[in-house]
Amino acid sequence: MTLSNAKIRTRKPSDKRQLIPIDGNGLYLIVEKHPLNSKRFEGRMKFPRTRQGKTKYVPIGIWEKDIQDKEDAIKKWDLIKSWSKQNDLCPTLFEKQTQKPHTQKSLKEVFDAFTEYQKKTVKEVTWKDRRNKLDQMLEYFGKETPLVNFELDNGGRELVIDMQGVIESRGSHDHAGRCRSLLKGVFNFAIDRGWMRENQNPASRKPKTEGIGHTPKSNPTISWNEVPELMTSINENHCDGSILTQLALKFYLMSCCRVGAVVRLEWDWFDASNDMWVIPASTTGLKRKMKTYSDDYAHIIPATPEMHLVMDELRKISGYQKYVFLSPEGKKYQHLNPETINTYLSRLGWKKRLTAHGWRDVLVTAGQEVGEFPKEIIFRQIGHTEHKQGTSGAYDNTQFIDKRRELMNWWTKELVDQGLRI
Repeated sequence: MTLSNAKIRTRKPSDKRQLIPIDGNGLYLIVEKHPLNSKRFEGRMKFPRTRQGKTKYVPIGIWEKDIQDKEDAIKKWDLIKSWSKQNDLCPTLFEKQTQKPHTQKSLKEVFDAFTEYQKKTVKEVTWKDRRNKLDQMLEYFGKETPLVNFELDNGGRELVIDMQGVIESRGSHDHAGRCRSLLKGVFNFAIDRGWMRENQNPASRKPKTEGIGHTPKSNPTISWNEVPELMTSINENHCDGSILTQLALKFYLMSCCRVGAVVRLEWDWFDASNDMWVIPASTTGLKRKMKTYSDDYAHIIPATPEMHLVMDELRKISGYQKYVFLSPEGKKYQHLNPETINTYLSRLGWKKRLTAHGWRDVLVTAGQEVGEFPKEIIFRQIGHTEHKQGTSGAYDNTQFIDKRRELMNWWTKELVDQGLRI
């Protein structure tokens, strides 16, 4: 049905809202009782013009206030659609098109600038991981997508939640949450630079649906009673692991340190005069932030007689090199790959029972229940720095080396008693 201006003027509202197509191209006349006998034009189109696109509702004007002739409404709607397609911008932004500072940056430009900022504020391994996530999101959203499309007023929240949904549909719930959190940081960065309007961050609030249906999985671990069985597996070495891999696993089990830091050990870090390893705070795997790279945050591993036996064997292999666990291939790393120990445990038959990180649970639990050591000493030895947090932490430089050496001596001897063959 074609509506003339006269028919629009005499059209009466009914109890039910009336949605009347005007031109067959997405322009509608809406007639309703509230507000008082309202008649207004609204355009509807899909944006972005992809499978992920959603219907956008664009107000065109109120009849006899903004619009005096339906042809004016048609012309304005055609102009908005054409502008949206040419500029690849959401049609709801048409009225704001004079706000140039908010429409000039593409998503790729913002991501690149954020990465350069990250290079100066976080460790290399961290910003590289975040760069990979950003690249994945660029592939999804499109490199040239204008930043302004992500502002809350322009449907940005919907874009972010849709992205999370796609990632979660693959079963990657944790990854989806991390991507949303990373976007929050990116858009806050853009707001700080004046590229996005204040209070327009679409990723600032965690969606109520985030993580629903997902049960987080912790690293598998074993009880103290299962340790002898593990030691037997290591001693038998039925998968024929290399001598370097065997020594790396044994040293890791004794050291109480994160596996990422253990494989990166350098011979120069051993302080022979104090009989201990001093791992710099900047070492990847220690989980230190860049602002805590001072000597106060270095990690100390008091050496024990059992550890020295392993170290003696390692010196025969790599004592003349930089790295203790020098990689024989050296393709990705000059030292052993951080995944080597987990792979070895898997090949020994412990894939679903124990991971390298899960071993830390064994130490924390047995250290308290069997060794009766204070939790504070154990947590310092595994590399936690809770004592350095908060206002009082700025003044706390305690190390408790003697007590930690006592813990290490008990722990490594206990592992041998449980069957670990040195």
